[in-house]
Amino acid sequence: MPEITFSLATVDPGYQSQLLYALRFASEAIENARVHAGQLLVTHAAGTDPDEVRRKVDKLVQRYAKREFGFKEVIHFENRRPTRNSDVYAELLRRRWVTPVGQGHMILRGEAARLWAFLDARFQRDFAVPLGAELEVYPATIACTTLDRVAHFTSFPEHIDFVSHIREDVDLLAGFAGRCRDQGWKPSHHDGVMDQVEFAISPSCCYHCYEGMEGQDLAKPGRTTTMVVNCHRYEAGNLTTLSRLRSFHMREVVWVGHPEFVKAGRAEADRRIVELARHWDLDCTYENANDMFFTDDYSVKASFQRQQEAKRELRMTIPQEGRSIAVFSSNFHAGTFAKAFQITVAGRPAVSACVGWGYERWVYALYSQFGLDSEEWPAHLRDEYRAFCAGSKP
Repeated sequence: MPEITFSLATVDPGYQSQLLYALRFASEAIENARVHAGQLLVTHAAGTDPDEVRRKVDKLVQRYAKREFGFKEVIHFENRRPTRNSDVYAELLRRRWVTPVGQGHMILRGEAARLWAFLDARFQRDFAVPLGAELEVYPATIACTTLDRVAHFTSFPEHIDFVSHIREDVDLLAGFAGRCRDQGWKPSHHDGVMDQVEFAISPSCCYHCYEGMEGQDLAKPGRTTTMVVNCHRYEAGNLTTLSRLRSFHMREVVWVGHPEFVKAGRAEADRRIVELARHWDLDCTYENANDMFFTDDYSVKASFQRQQEAKRELRMTIPQEGRSIAVFSSNFHAGTFAKAFQITVAGRPAVSACVGWGYERWVYALYSQFGLDSEEWPAHLRDEYRAFCAGSKP
């Protein structure tokens, strides 16, 4: 395949992995991108216009080269231990504990599903309950007007999975059904019959939380809520194993209220996640981070988040992939979402924060570090999981 070379002299090394992620959305012609000896090597499909590919890649390189505030790295906690280095994903597929059923969609069953359930119970017991979080249940879809109000379309347009339906018309419905009956389903059968888009599959847990409090004046100090949502984010060519999925499950705990109340809740969650990482002897770091904004002012937004430590992540090592993945995030939003939905506390502007766990990532990271035989796991994790499987609470 044809390959184009780009200089990375102006791109901070800390931004390079995020640039590689974003390049998957730069052009459908891009087949692969990698960094070697300080250069970016991009391969593209034969027959595509190399000048057009170069223009689009250059645009992204320049976006990540703007470093007004620098790339601040702060590691709040680090734990290192020996880990395995085997092809865990291949073994999960072989045992059928994990089965792909479409791009970025996975079925978990058997021990993998049991581990998923254990993690959910443990996070609920050790975070949601002691933090006083009220359970809320949300729909899987969200109005596009809501995503617009939280500026999701201007920050992460690449992620959205939109939802639509065939228009209310007996002829269109009959024609669509007939074509599917005669030819099987094809994408082309939707041409000219779909209604306008009003909803998307929710890309996050907490957006419904804020719109559910719209216009409310909360009693001081505020509210804490928790929820589990099957979220969707389109990831283009970044979909790999269980590290990054298009459809995944998240639990969040969300605080909305007085600044001291919100910050104290987030700080307690931060303390608890470090305590858990130490207790389970995870190979991990807890560090400041940034969202991967898909905007021309990416560097400004990302640098601001890092300088203010508005986002932190627990990152677990995936030995066989030679990298780490975020399994937990802690986020302070200030007044952004409360302002968007006119939420106040005791008559004054509210602020918000949230913490979240990606369940499929936790399953994959634990198996990757410790293997598929729970008897060989670190003692505390092994014993707690064994008790859960025996019917006891973790």
